[in-house]
Amino acid sequence: MKIFNQQKKYKHPSKIMERGLRRSRFEGFNILLNVGMLFLLGFVISGCGQSLQSLSPVQPVHNIADALMEQSIDPSADIVIPAIPSEDLAKPVFDKHGLETVGFRLGEAEEANTKNLSYIVAYSEYAYSIDNWNEFLADWATVQPEIELPKENEDRKRVDVMLISDYPQAFSVQARQPFLTKTQDGITVSICYWRSADLDRKYNRGNAFSPFYETEALHQGDKTDVYYLKITNNRENDIILDVKKCSIEDQGENVYPGMDYEDLRDRFLLMPRATGLYVKNGLEKAKEILLEKRMPIVQRQVGAHRTGVKPGESVEGFIPFIEIKGNAEDLTVTIPIEKAPPPGGVQRYQTIDFDFPFTHNRGIRNAQPSPQRY
Repeated sequence: MKIFNQQKKYKHPSKIMERGLRRSRFEGFNILLNVGMLFLLGFVISGCGQSLQSLSPVQPVHNIADALMEQSIDPSADIVIPAIPSEDLAKPVFDKHGLETVGFRLGEAEEANTKNLSYIVAYSEYAYSIDNWNEFLADWATVQPEIELPKENEDRKRVDVMLISDYPQAFSVQARQPFLTKTQDGITVSICYWRSADLDRKYNRGNAFSPFYETEALHQGDKTDVYYLKITNNRENDIILDVKKCSIEDQGENVYPGMDYEDLRDRFLLMPRATGLYVKNGLEKAKEILLEKRMPIVQRQVGAHRTGVKPGESVEGFIPFIEIKGNAEDLTVTIPIEKAPPPGGVQRYQTIDFDFPFTHNRGIRNAQPSPQRY
């Protein structure tokens, strides 16, 4: 009986081989599956890296949809999503011109709807038309004073309305990121951020360094963040702009001033390998594309002159700023434009600050590609 039971434990050699084959197939399948999963994971990680590299670290305003999602996850989050100002007055004007609010400016909850507010509006699919924008502004001017009237126990507020668009043909040097447009007192300013990678691709090529070229070894305070501006003067008198007075301020009240041609030239001295013909040609290119150099002289003074935009004309070009810190999140780009009085008049010069809200993402900044030559 014992012998019978022992013999029963033995199996035919063919069955043993069959079992071994099944096991080897199963193990082979597991190996292929693991390899496939590793390949898929690598592809996903690579894809994320590629997508982050192609994004801009600086974007105009916050998106309302993102804020609503964050609030749904954390109802206690201190996020201010302003309603349309005086909706009964404003919404009919927005609807008439096919505009809708798409972004907002962060602020303290107790200041919402009481102090200066910025509302970002857009046409469907960010379509851009300066004529349609001007038609909207004409109607908006009729309701804005009533919207801004102070109410009981409230200070007078000022409502800024800006247009966001992604129509690259709006500029002579076509934009690669969405841009903001704002109009005040007959002056229209459009602004767009340019990534270093895009600047390299366009200007850091051939026998010239990009005017904004920088090595990774440079300190943050020696690097640049570059914006492209278009300024249109529909006033009857000159307007004046000094790029050194332009600035960026973050949520920590750190201020990053604008830079001029001389600052760019000094930056090349910080990079030992940036010498010779490459620098010379890069600085010549700077004279062609910097807003500072493209603006005509509108006033001549003893030992100096002032540049700006003449009545009925437009000027556009790049303005570099000192690069913002890594922990900057909410940015306000301020472009101060001075209105000249009529010739021979006794009025004073007045300055209008064009404030544009942007946001910064440190993770996207760190994922940007290294400086390249083309």
